Amino acid sequence: MVFFCCDGCGETLKKNQVDGHAAKCRDCYAVSCVDCSVSFPGDDYRTHTSCISEAERYEKTVYRGVRKLDQHGNQTRPQMNKKLTPQEAWNQTIITAAESAPPSLKSYMDQLCVHENVPRKEKQFRNFTVNSLRLKGAEGERVKDEIWKLLVKV
Repeated sequence: MVFFCCDGCGETLKKNQVDGHAAKCRDCYAVSCVDCSVSFPGDDYRTHTSCISEAERYEKTVYRGVRKLDQHGNQTRPQMNKKLTPQEAWNQTIITAAESAPPSLKSYMDQLCVHENVPRKEKQFRNFTVNSLRLKGAEGERVKDEIWKLLVKV
């Protein structure tokens, strides 16, 4: 539950009480979030749904997460500085390969992009394509070879 403090009179309010308080309080020009201390003028507080987790609040020295606030005071976690896991990097490779895939492989590559658990090793990848993409027989072997070559090339 998000609590706010009136910047005019200092009264602590639940989110659903702010409108009623603003109608009564003459000095209520803005409210501040009790947890993150961000001030919200007017009715900007409505966009503020969460700011910090309980772990961040109560385990300050132990908590390892990164917290940034966007312009509305909502919690965001930047992904740019985060190192990708090998599987995430492989999924990015599949997406990149799907964008440059020839028309004959495009539908198969689009199906692969949907899956998050595509194997990174060739033997397991071939087995995965047999089961997930239904690539069986001689034609399936040819398509599997082309897909694998495309992925290795990217």
